[in-house]
Amino acid sequence: MFFRVFALIALILSIASPAAAQQREGDYLYKVSTVRAALGEFENLLDWIAALKASDYFDDAGEHAPFLMRHSQGDQWDLMIITPMEGWAKYYSNSAIRKREKAAEKHSASLAPGAALIAFDEDHFAFGPPLNEMTSEYAENAFYHIEMFHAAPGKAEALLEQRRMENAYLATTGQTTNMIFRRAGGSDVDAFTIGFHENLQAFAAPSGATPEEAEAAAIAAGFKERADISFYLRSLISAHHDTLAVKVE
Repeated sequence: MFFRVFALIALILSIASPAAAQQREGDYLYKVSTVRAALGEFENLLDWIAALKASDYFDDAGEHAPFLMRHSQGDQWDLMIITPMEGWAKYYSNSAIRKREKAAEKHSASLAPGAALIAFDEDHFAFGPPLNEMTSEYAENAFYHIEMFHAAPGKAEALLEQRRMENAYLATTGQTTNMIFRRAGGSDVDAFTIGFHENLQAFAAPSGATPEEAEAAAIAAGFKERADISFYLRSLISAHHDTLAVKVE
């Protein structure tokens, strides 16, 4: 009994450590586009994107090649395209705009077919983790859990804090934490998170924490109890969308 109590105390204290407190968010700006292919054109859309990535378009445009995630289950979009921007001032500077315009002119024949392959697209701008962390996670993992949240009125900041609290809980119970993105503009998504996993099996794997350990971790992270994690989240949102996605090479 003594050792069980000691273990629970150590678990609670571990949440305050710098490693456990890492929140996996930041001020790097990303453009996040959700795309639905025109009827019967999804494979052609993938081929078009692959050809574009294989060309020197992104080098000519001065852009980092986007991160591509293909819908598997969940929301209605087919592709999520995450384009690194770094910041508003840099991305929309006169020199950067001219560079993109010249690249568009040079590659106009390659870019043109894309419009006929897309039925719907929506842009969202969000601040998220540094580019090197995003690049590393994307390179090492091929399965993604994407959660997009619409905050209830006046609850946007509380929603972000809930995401941080849940990350603390996940870290302490030995589970994969989520990258946190906060709204900068565009669509009405207030926050979204991405969990990067090696594959479906890794995503579905249990935490390994005992019920007592999970309960202690939830309380230490700021929740009333473990069962309160999802209930508290629901009190902060008006809607949300969960999507499972896989990497597009």
